Amino acid sequence: MAPRVFLRFLGLTLALAAWAPLALAQPLKGPGGFQNELQQVKRAQLGPTLGVDQRTVDQLLKLDQKYTPLKEQARHEAKAAFGQLNQLMRNPTPSEAEVRVLLDKIMRQEQEMINLKLRQTEEERAILSPVQQARYILYLQQMMKEARSIKGGPGGMAPMIPGGPREIPVSRPGR
Repeated sequence: MAPRVFLRFLGLTLALAAWAPLALAQPLKGPGGFQNELQQVKRAQLGPTLGVDQRTVDQLLKLDQKYTPLKEQARHEAKAAFGQLNQLMRNPTPSEAEVRVLLDKIMRQEQEMINLKLRQTEEERAILSPVQQARYILYLQQMMKEARSIKGGPGGMAPMIPGGPREIPVSRPGR
């Protein structure tokens, strides 16, 4: 039972790490980069889409600028810890203590990303009416869908693991 729980935990961790702004991880395009370009698109589209004035659009963009780097930092740290975990698990007999430390670090970073997203959402809710909140959520989902289709080409999202999936050896103590 314990290996099953661990595998589910690991799968959930992978899914959460991959779900984080994949489309926003584009390389910079000259001065300002992709983030600046995205901000300009949002600046032009949010007002009419949500039915809000420019001041409200500016407040939403300011929140986005406040939280995006923090969420990106937490995602980067979780990804780095996951890379260390991957390296450690290549050892036929990885240290339980080291694995525990890395899993704890990954979970802390995942929780930090969730907390940041919740704080951002709470601040957005203070600015928007419920109907505007719903429109904003749908707008962001559509933007992510479009960004993923652009990033992945005509077939949709790009593969997450270059070269396809790999087998990871699993040792089961006590068997």
